[in-house]
Amino acid sequence: MTGRYMKFVPREKIYENYIKKLSPVSTIEILDVREALGRICAQDILSGEILPGFNKSTFDGYAVRAEDTIGASFETPVVLKVKGRVEMGKTFKGEITSGEAVKIPTGGFVPNGADACVMIESTKEIGNTVEIYAEVLPGENLVRYDEDIREGEVVVEKGERINFGHVYTLLSLGTTTIKVFRKVKVAVISTGDEIVEPESAKELTQIRDGNTYTLVSWLNLFPGVEAKRAAQIIDDLNSLINSVKEALKDNDVVVISGGSSVGEKDFTTKAISSLGEVRYHGTWIKPGKPTVFGVCDGKPVLGLPGKPSSFIVSSYLFLFPILKHLAGQKDFLPAPAGMVKIVDEVQAEMRRERFLFVKVFKKDGKMCATLIPGQSMLISPFKKADGIIALPPGEGIRAGEIREYYRFDW
Repeated sequence: MTGRYMKFVPREKIYENYIKKLSPVSTIEILDVREALGRICAQDILSGEILPGFNKSTFDGYAVRAEDTIGASFETPVVLKVKGRVEMGKTFKGEITSGEAVKIPTGGFVPNGADACVMIESTKEIGNTVEIYAEVLPGENLVRYDEDIREGEVVVEKGERINFGHVYTLLSLGTTTIKVFRKVKVAVISTGDEIVEPESAKELTQIRDGNTYTLVSWLNLFPGVEAKRAAQIIDDLNSLINSVKEALKDNDVVVISGGSSVGEKDFTTKAISSLGEVRYHGTWIKPGKPTVFGVCDGKPVLGLPGKPSSFIVSSYLFLFPILKHLAGQKDFLPAPAGMVKIVDEVQAEMRRERFLFVKVFKKDGKMCATLIPGQSMLISPFKKADGIIALPPGEGIRAGEIREYYRFDW
């Protein structure tokens, strides 16, 4: 194993043969819906009601029979008798018959007999009558009683990440508790003789640890993950083995930052092999080639390269999908946020799939992106980057081409 990469594969094989074969957490928690935003739903949730449950006006105006407005215009208004007024939150007693109208607010109950609403801007009330200046069709300017949600409809699917709309819908249906999968626990281990704490004074050739603390902060933005920085150790095999062994006790995933390459003091593959199995070592991507994918005690142990750009890209492409999958999320693979027009030209390179950091902006009504240059050892490009674009092996980009864009978020 020493001195060369093992089982070197494209990232699609990592997704199919490594990530998808990991076992998601099965423990379920019951939460108040108001505290469940971002968590992963653990069962299909069906509506027990019909919404809105009554025909509802979408504008202030008058509820009418559509056939009574045929031919209405400013030149030849239709005159209807105002039978009454709808109060918000109340039904209307009685029924509209031909030649009648009922004044109605936005969101009000459409009386029986009415099949449309006329906007107030197209009317003029005179005494106990109203002049109608616009013809309406059946169903116009109203929401039908079952148009929003039907009884028995699945409103949240198992494996969906709960969003604002889910919370709003569930509370509107009177559902106040929800079953979710428990949080995935992640331990992040920092390695390297040259690494010191961010608050420490450092020697000229030392590096303050931005990798692991930044990653932990990033991971904890996702409510379904509980991440911590478990240890910082020197380049020593026994120390790394002991740190990984300790981290495996209380966590679902262990991440090792640094030491994933094939140098004399790169011990990640040896540590994982001593505790379990290295499934893959190395992927056909740039940056992020020397990523290590292991399993110990049935849990994923990921070795991320220490170079800043490699660390960020491999976290996004591999660690995030692992965590989403373990958390029970059904859609866990990286997905484009949209298409962008690339304003720069990129020369083609052979063999590896490439990921380029970009800054996204809007110009002439179109979403555009400019490349952020920088070597893999630099950290300054990251504060400017919104995300990455992918280039298949052997491809370049001509200025003005449209490409998929992956945004740095959860």
